[in-house]
Amino acid sequence: MSIKTGDKVRFLNDVGGGVVTKVIDRFIVMVENETGFDVPIAIKEIVVVEEAEVYIEKPKQDLAAEVIAQQNSDAVVDLENIFYPEVAEVKESGNDVNVFLAFVPQKRAGNSDLNIFLINDSNYNVLYSVINENELGSTFSNAVGVLEANTKEQTETLGLASVNAISDYTFHLIFYKKGDFKAINPVVKQVKINPVRFYKENAYSENDFFNEDAILLPVVSSEANVLSKLNISGKELESAMKEKEHKETKPRVVSKKEKESALLEVDLHIHELLDDFRGLSNSEILEVQMEHFHMRLNEAIKKGPKKVVFIHGVGNGTLKLEVRKELDKKKNVLQYHDASFQEYGYGATMLKIK
Repeated sequence: MSIKTGDKVRFLNDVGGGVVTKVIDRFIVMVENETGFDVPIAIKEIVVVEEAEVYIEKPKQDLAAEVIAQQNSDAVVDLENIFYPEVAEVKESGNDVNVFLAFVPQKRAGNSDLNIFLINDSNYNVLYSVINENELGSTFSNAVGVLEANTKEQTETLGLASVNAISDYTFHLIFYKKGDFKAINPVVKQVKINPVRFYKENAYSENDFFNEDAILLPVVSSEANVLSKLNISGKELESAMKEKEHKETKPRVVSKKEKESALLEVDLHIHELLDDFRGLSNSEILEVQMEHFHMRLNEAIKKGPKKVVFIHGVGNGTLKLEVRKELDKKKNVLQYHDASFQEYGYGATMLKIK
């Protein structure tokens, strides 16, 4: 059941309930509780006990117009204009196809709710379906439609507090034109999301599609065009590729002993992860820290090094407790203990990957 403004709800994990005053996004709503305060709460933590009454007044119209409407009610809808809109072609794009997923902050980058857009930067129309996965592992349609050539369309809005709940996006795309055109294979593409990026102001950059700085993730790309859209110069790419080639042609020989003695330090203090974390609640800060912890832990398990120090500080002990709770789940692949007191005091955990 979808939740809407005016619904009376009961809290599942707390006493009492209230009335929904605003639907922030598909994860969170604002509820006026029994004391009269508006509080944000996850949709999964409430249940509707009484739906809002919805009354839609029938617009006044003359009798003749009503009769015509009834006569046309069974008419077949002409879908040609929907599926074959007038295409605004950009000649220099030719047959290149570029589709981006864009995250645009409503206010200050890194500390604001996000408008999410699908951008079609090509001379083809795109029949698209965007799929997400819920917490139970079931997939659901986020958005479907036809995206005209060289246009963008907002698919949803997300509160900043909800970005940690975003699962990866899966896109099903079909490119087409009216009449003769070069056929392009349908695309099925999964775009992975790293929620930590959305809290970093410097992760948002200038782009060709919005006046505001935004995060653009390529879904389908013709490489040359993507470089310009993401503001990467040819010289920068050439330099990076030469550096990569140089490293690959002259690999450094690392001894087994050196590999085992290598140590990675990961500082989980929030000021090391975010440039600006004003406005985040303690639970939101903890989510960002644990997201970074999981990412770095998984990297170390897959690629090394064998020893990792997670610096969590002392504080009230919440972060340390959460870190060790997660490490306990992986005792089959690692062991851990307090890191050196001389170097880190009581604020770090050392783990060794087996």
